[in-house]
Amino acid sequence: METDVIIIGAGGGGYPGAFRLARSGYRVVIIDPKGELGGNCLFSGCIPSKTIREIAQIVWRNNRILKANLKPDFSLIQDHKDRVQEIRYMQHREELKEFRDNIELIRGKAKLIDNKTVEAETENGMIEVKGRYLVISTGSEPVKPKFPGSEFSITSDDLYGYRTSLRRLPDDITIVGGGYIALETATILKALGYNVRLLVRSDKVLKGFESEIVNTLLPLLGLEIMYNSPILEIKKIGEQEFEVFYSDGKGNKKSLKTGLVMLATGRKPVLPEGAGGILALDSKGHISVDDSMKTNLPNVFATGDVNGKAPYFHAAVRMSIAAAYNIMSNGTPVDYVDFKSIPVTIFTIPPASYVGIMPSEAKRMGISFIEASYELKNDPMAQMYDEMGGVLKLYFERGSLRLIGAWIVGVHAGFVINELGQAVAHGLTARDLAEFADQHPTTNELIAYTARKVL
Repeated sequence: METDVIIIGAGGGGYPGAFRLARSGYRVVIIDPKGELGGNCLFSGCIPSKTIREIAQIVWRNNRILKANLKPDFSLIQDHKDRVQEIRYMQHREELKEFRDNIELIRGKAKLIDNKTVEAETENGMIEVKGRYLVISTGSEPVKPKFPGSEFSITSDDLYGYRTSLRRLPDDITIVGGGYIALETATILKALGYNVRLLVRSDKVLKGFESEIVNTLLPLLGLEIMYNSPILEIKKIGEQEFEVFYSDGKGNKKSLKTGLVMLATGRKPVLPEGAGGILALDSKGHISVDDSMKTNLPNVFATGDVNGKAPYFHAAVRMSIAAAYNIMSNGTPVDYVDFKSIPVTIFTIPPASYVGIMPSEAKRMGISFIEASYELKNDPMAQMYDEMGGVLKLYFERGSLRLIGAWIVGVHAGFVINELGQAVAHGLTARDLAEFADQHPTTNELIAYTARKVL
């Protein structure tokens, strides 16, 4: 089989670019082990986890404000999650029909032979595909470290996966890890009425995030976090009970009993067979790319989690589109991804979001800036939900007053940050933000209020 472009992986780093290429007359072959569009985000990541999160937030607000004392049947939540996933799978199948003349989706496992040849192992045998360009968008997967009893633990894939067998949960749950998946899951399950604790190897959570964001967010979460407590062993002591052994950081071995152990100890890139032999990798095994998504081979691009640049679906979509445009220009880069303008949200309850250059980085770069802040206790939406903790902070370059960065902790953070991301991407100034009339009452209107503080 010969084609113009071979795309390995049908997630956010793959299919948006395929659609764009197909609209311009390129023939595209997508190879994916699931044989469906959506990737890990739809199968076991952002869509299912945020579906459960939205239900958890409804429960949390009802219990706090209306004293409802709700604890829903988790199997019903999982049923709804599956329905949402099914709706989106059907949606993607309909989208694919529009491009049936230019896109062929092959369900199979891909192996790189060289930079223009891929073998797809399918249920009907091996298919060899040759193409002028290659895009690798194979995503990432949970890291599951090996230790005594690790087979008794689960990962986020087991909890959120499509049609997962995990339909009911015990009352007591232990999560190992201190990253965003660990904290998001902990607050989701806590909001649904489960007793949850976190075992964290080090003395910090959310490493890599600005410390002021973390310090603002953590008190609002109310989580039981056991720092300096690396897990050592898990023993099964009952039908639905486990004993978890961990170190207290002083060399003492301690234990606790729990009904479920979830490992949220990071993710690692998934490389197609043969990729390591022809592509340059970074120290963590990601495929090295520049901001045009090109690898060390001029006709090969890598998008999404597999390149380690920004492990988020919306970032993968942006990378996929950039790769498509650069292929359409005969491999000469004409589109570059601005990673600083891609917003990031920690979907805890309540959430936190940021975009752009944070203060610690600005100081390292020698950028002089002006800070403006607004406490969410004065936000009408926060008052309505009785969630008045949190703050919005904006950072403007001194002199030009261009917005270079922003973060928000609290109500609707994930929505507000999109507008701020547009402002960072397009170099909007404090006056631009101050003069825009966001709707009232929405949390977005705090952007203008905050910007006016520097004028």
